[in-house]
Amino acid sequence: MTGKWDAGMATWDHTPMGRGYETWLGYYHHANDYWTQQFTSGGPSGCGPLVDLWNTTGPARHLNGTAYEEEIFTSNTLDVIERHNPEEPLFMFHAFHQIHTPLEVPPGWLPQFSFLKQKHRRNYAAMVHYMDWTVGKIVTKLKKRGMWDNTLMLVHSDNGGPIYNIPTIGVGGANNLPLRGGKLADWEGGIRVNAFMTGGAVPPSKRGTILEDYIHECDWYATFASIAGVDVFDNKAHDAGLPPVDGVDHSALLLGAGTPGSGKRTEIHHSVRALTVGRWKLITGGMMDIFSNHSMGRAFIPYSGWRPGWGMDAVINTLHYKNCGHGCLFDIKADPNEHKELSSTHPEIVQKLKARLNELNQGVIHKEVGHDDPDACTRWNGFYGPWVDMPPEGQTNEAEILV
Repeated sequence: MTGKWDAGMATWDHTPMGRGYETWLGYYHHANDYWTQQFTSGGPSGCGPLVDLWNTTGPARHLNGTAYEEEIFTSNTLDVIERHNPEEPLFMFHAFHQIHTPLEVPPGWLPQFSFLKQKHRRNYAAMVHYMDWTVGKIVTKLKKRGMWDNTLMLVHSDNGGPIYNIPTIGVGGANNLPLRGGKLADWEGGIRVNAFMTGGAVPPSKRGTILEDYIHECDWYATFASIAGVDVFDNKAHDAGLPPVDGVDHSALLLGAGTPGSGKRTEIHHSVRALTVGRWKLITGGMMDIFSNHSMGRAFIPYSGWRPGWGMDAVINTLHYKNCGHGCLFDIKADPNEHKELSSTHPEIVQKLKARLNELNQGVIHKEVGHDDPDACTRWNGFYGPWVDMPPEGQTNEAEILV
């Protein structure tokens, strides 16, 4: 694996290696500086400017500050492919830092976007172009190694583009129009994302087709496991009393005899405040990510307009809230841009979806994750990494192998 983790790292079991990856070069947190690899916001309180860059067994001190972070990541992924035996299967996850704040890109990528006068929009566009170039390099490497004809590549985003201007984070710089809203809200602009599949493993009959079937991010695990012939049952989670994997297997839809419209997913539980069932979408609030002590959020939904994420528009977006405490209803098949609110004309559907949302919410785990631990600041001498139940300092202080 290469790139962003952002899925826990207090103990070794929470890291990519603890989750089954053989190697990983990346960062643990949700954002860091592209040049220094230091936290840009939201790091452990009182730690100071920790560096967040890890290479499988320890801090990647030898790589810190040596190049633009995406260049470091791209080199790692290309090296993994180069050293891999083409006769053996490979699962490679390249989790881009782009396109995420801070909006930083090598200066040489900016001139071709000089026609964009707004700097955040210009930086964002250059970062998208850099990502596209990187995907091309990965594809080229797979072809040179003779692996492309047997490769299935998925490219997708984890959320809609950010359209905010938050002082502690920065300007989002994205544009989700004509969809409503953006990242950190359950409007379609925040949850309906770009995705495509490619590679020689895609059947000729499927190439160039468009799927409008519902696919949730959590479905990829079940889908890839099915393709690889791996059982999705998680013994460790079962023994801990956690619910079973609820992802849907879409392998037939993507690679088999399944036709567009035959997908198995009929509903999407977006959050504790939003649900889509068939053509109907109910949204009852938001801000679950803003108030840590209110995991059920509030009735007000942020970023509720139809504006891009730069300049004064980003400021207006940040201040634009919509009260959906009563339950806002949309027909997202006929109205994907969420202009026409239908709760008053279909109250029976609102009640039905509220009941289903409440039912699904019973399975949501609301867990107190604890408080800042000062040991997290010092365990790795200026670097961020797992610190609970770890080997004594010195045994794993530096990544000894480049993997």
